[in-house]
Amino acid sequence: MEDLMSLPCEPAIRRSECNKCGRPSNVCLCPFLPANPIAIKSSVFLVQHPREEKRRVRTDYLVKGCLPKEKCFVIKGKKFSPKRYPELEAICSNPNTIILFPGPKAVKITDVPELTDGAQGYNLIVVDGTWAQAKGIFWSNSVLHKPLQVQLNDVGPSEFVIRMQPTYGSLSTVESVALALSVLEKQPSIRETMLTALRGLCGHQLDFGAVEHHCKEDIKKKGTGVTKEDVGDR
Repeated sequence: MEDLMSLPCEPAIRRSECNKCGRPSNVCLCPFLPANPIAIKSSVFLVQHPREEKRRVRTDYLVKGCLPKEKCFVIKGKKFSPKRYPELEAICSNPNTIILFPGPKAVKITDVPELTDGAQGYNLIVVDGTWAQAKGIFWSNSVLHKPLQVQLNDVGPSEFVIRMQPTYGSLSTVESVALALSVLEKQPSIRETMLTALRGLCGHQLDFGAVEHHCKEDIKKKGTGVTKEDVGDR
């Protein structure tokens, strides 16, 4: 053992990474991101569960890669008291703030009225995490119940095919933001631009051995069972 300990240690070889997107160079997503950030009036606030940033494959950085830095913010946590998170309290108390979260009290995003001040957009809050984590954050923080609650309508299946979704219309964070902004900004092209980045991510993962997943709802109907533990990743 002493002889082995005396052997010189070779430095670990790190994979080269892209300076822009932070991904390994061989799976760089920059070719799929817009050359220039999408010009929007709205501001996007991702309320992110702390565990989400540790996930190997997630979509929040696609949102940040598509939008201007001054229009996209991430607030991490599970419990948001006014004392510890005064900025979130202020955002949620703003009459121009809406939160994207489905439910019986939510109105269709297509029914959200246009703001009278044409120079200012909505503050759009989106909870980022697994579906279970997102529900936990929303229902345990009364501050998130202050803004108008909205939901997407006429959505199809998720294109985040490398993760299993709980239902047919359950979407990833980047898809949710893309569809919401397309409506709020009256720019249908936003959806395609942001989903191009998602397709690039999924394509890389599939090339390296990932498999496509159907939603949990479809699997139950077919009676094939569910083996994936992290169902509902956004």
